[in-house]
Amino acid sequence: MLQKDYYKILGLDRKASQQEIKKAFRRLAREHHPDANPQGNGRPEVNQRFKDVAEAYEVLGDPERRRQYDQGHVDQSWFTTTSFENIRDIFERTAARQGQQAQPASGSTQKGKFNFGDFLNNIVDTVSASPGKDAVKEPTKESGKENKTKSKAPAKLDLDQVLEITLEEAWSGSRKPVTVNLSKACVLCGGSGKVSGQACRNCQGSGRSAQEKRLDVKVPAGVRKGAKIRVPGEGLKQGNQQGHLYLQIELLEHPFYDADEHGDIRCEVPVSLTEAVLGAELEVPTLGGRVKMKIPPGTQPGQIFRLRGKGMKHPKGLDPGDQYVSVQVVIPKHLNHREQELYREAARSGDELRRHLGA
Repeated sequence: MLQKDYYKILGLDRKASQQEIKKAFRRLAREHHPDANPQGNGRPEVNQRFKDVAEAYEVLGDPERRRQYDQGHVDQSWFTTTSFENIRDIFERTAARQGQQAQPASGSTQKGKFNFGDFLNNIVDTVSASPGKDAVKEPTKESGKENKTKSKAPAKLDLDQVLEITLEEAWSGSRKPVTVNLSKACVLCGGSGKVSGQACRNCQGSGRSAQEKRLDVKVPAGVRKGAKIRVPGEGLKQGNQQGHLYLQIELLEHPFYDADEHGDIRCEVPVSLTEAVLGAELEVPTLGGRVKMKIPPGTQPGQIFRLRGKGMKHPKGLDPGDQYVSVQVVIPKHLNHREQELYREAARSGDELRRHLGA
């Protein structure tokens, strides 16, 4: 059996992006939506056409399946059924693959009836978003107030979200998936609130519908706690104006390190009583790897040592922060006979020292 040309079915070439594939499928879905074109539902040629469209999207809409398809492989297990009763079955199956649950259509009490409007609205756009120049705003004393890059778009179109990242991700930089909840013009009525003179069933006549948008956001190396990342053009849209998305960095609690908004890192390192008394060379973990640190004889419990430049990197290439190491002297709980004798001898030395000082 000849392999179907799924790119041709969606009207795309093989270099099409995942975004273009989603847009093509959404366009075809809206064009033949039963609520907007009820006379097409039930016609064999329409059903066959959208069986092909749904199959094409099931394959090309999944990056791994698309890769296998481009190499000439099609796995029949990708498709849950080989026949469709009508166009609703096609979209219901495709929605199931997208992880959506078939829900009753607006105004319907029939259980399990598929809501095309919800399905179209929930085809999620995935884009790659990188902060623009000077997009990272460092935390200030007024970090609780507005701390945004100047924008021509009205502030009411801007969105604010918290982005939680690990300390390691903040130190090295990373890419993080971000889901943004947006309000957009209804895909069925185009924002008019009406279809064929009747109130749109998808948006209940409001002309607006909720949509999730997924972004792949670049987190620059050295971003600090409380800093804001500005993602241009990913806020709300009104006419020709587009707001921005502001992501406030929240560092997840780390089991070993504690970082502040200045880029300095603090940690505690255990040492034995002998190491504290005699001095020692320790291996101390840092975010960039283990380093050697010397403590002098007579190091006191809680004494702090600085590892210069071993804190957070600076997002603008300036000097990095420092790492402050607090020494925690661990008192042994179990001693053998020889160790007990040594500590008794040390205790006698302490008694003699106190007598000498008149204590």
